[in-house]
Amino acid sequence: MNFYSSHYRSGEDIRVGDYVSWCRKPGRVVFVLGSSEVPPNWAGTKIWMEMEKDFAEGFMLDTELVGHVFEYESDEDLEFLGRHS
Repeated sequence: MNFYSSHYRSGEDIRVGDYVSWCRKPGRVVFVLGSSEVPPNWAGTKIWMEMEKDFAEGFMLDTELVGHVFEYESDEDLEFLGRHS
């Protein structure tokens, strides 16, 4: 089992807005720690500031039926489906 912190198993970089499947549930990438593309509803919030301070890497997903999920690295449960251009 291989794990990746900033890209999918396919080799694509994990980016804000990507369409993904996480544990077979559709979702989107909300933000990536260290990225300048933080959505306005997350930027400046307490949770964002704490995550930036406490974690060097990771990403937040918004998934169907589960809601928000923070992952430190990608694995076989995360599949890249596409990117909004």
